[in-house]
Amino acid sequence: MDSIITNSNTLSSRMRSGCRYTFNELLKICGFTDTQLCFAILRLLKDGKIDQYRDGRVVYELTGA
Repeated sequence: MDSIITNSNTLSSRMRSGCRYTFNELLKICGFTDTQLCFAILRLLKDGKIDQYRDGRVVYELTGA
């Protein structure tokens, strides 16, 4: 569980407010495995720190919270 929290904190700190990212872009900026990134995204979604939506593809964006 600690690694999920650490990875989600790393992910949120590397995302810039106002920028949208695809899953593959997040993989590149974080260097996580697919599984690590999935759990980090789930944690941030649960905490309301990022939004996930479709804009022709699935994208992720910081909520500004």
